[in-house]
Amino acid sequence: MGNSMTKNQHFVPQFYLRRFTNQQNLVEVLDRNSMTCERPRGTRRICSAEFFYGVETGIPDEASQKVEEWFQKREDFIGNNLDSIVEKILNDKQIEALDKWTIALLMSMLWIRGQEMRKQIHRIEKEATEWMIQTEYSIRPDTLFDEYEKKRGVTISAELRMKFQEMIASKEFEIQPNNWMHLQNLENINGFANLFYHQYWTVYISKASRKFVTTDNPLATRFPKAKGLLQGKSFLERAHYFPFTPDIFILATESHDAPDKPGIRLKRKTLFGGGESEVLELNIIMARQAHQYLYAKNKKDLEDMIAEHKRQQEFCATPEGKIVKAQLDAERQD
Repeated sequence: MGNSMTKNQHFVPQFYLRRFTNQQNLVEVLDRNSMTCERPRGTRRICSAEFFYGVETGIPDEASQKVEEWFQKREDFIGNNLDSIVEKILNDKQIEALDKWTIALLMSMLWIRGQEMRKQIHRIEKEATEWMIQTEYSIRPDTLFDEYEKKRGVTISAELRMKFQEMIASKEFEIQPNNWMHLQNLENINGFANLFYHQYWTVYISKASRKFVTTDNPLATRFPKAKGLLQGKSFLERAHYFPFTPDIFILATESHDAPDKPGIRLKRKTLFGGGESEVLELNIIMARQAHQYLYAKNKKDLEDMIAEHKRQQEFCATPEGKIVKAQLDAERQD
């Protein structure tokens, strides 16, 4: 692997995070768990981990280096085009299909490469493997041990067999998946970029004093209510929230246009002095799906969120607030 290997690997790329830096090239930081602001930080040591793209997180290997090289090419393409796209959006110029595709590619890359996607894949893989083990054991318990002995050239004592049987029967075992399935899923970035592209986009432009913030999970998702017992929630039916820059926020939702209708399905919505509450609402949506940290160009935007959090807590403690909270919790369960 050599001495030039990349150790500190970002799951949110620096070229995106730098758009939220201040004049000192630092981002303001809010810890979602404690709802307190921390010292400003540079982008190098945030949204990253040692060998994040290794088959085993933290363990150096060739896979992590190949993934880094693969991402670098795509980041260079996206990064080289973002300034012109931002300029078009802010100055009410025509957005071309390639512009929307480039942003969709960034959205897909952030969504698939991050911690949340890895967490979901690990959970699915873990549940599926545990189910297969329990099912296979319930059908032919002794055969499993016999095949293992033959394959490994070892002998499993009757006592150890009994212990394994008790663990499987009582579900007192835990599967610890590695990152291989997540790394394989990176191949789907272009495919999901197509799906993001074909959603209908509302592009919010904040010309208000309050600006958009981002997080360590910069692509948030909201699922619509199921329309029937047997009807699931497709990707295109979901709402996807993406803070593109401190001035630009993208909401991608289900498109109701005919599939063959021309155009790129996008509209701008400029928020002026009276739009601070709408900016705050979008920032709160992002905060709720952050893993731990929120990042902003201006500390005031984070302080506004802390104040709103306290206000909501005080309201939820009132009789009326408890009723509203119960209703919202019931809706989420549906």
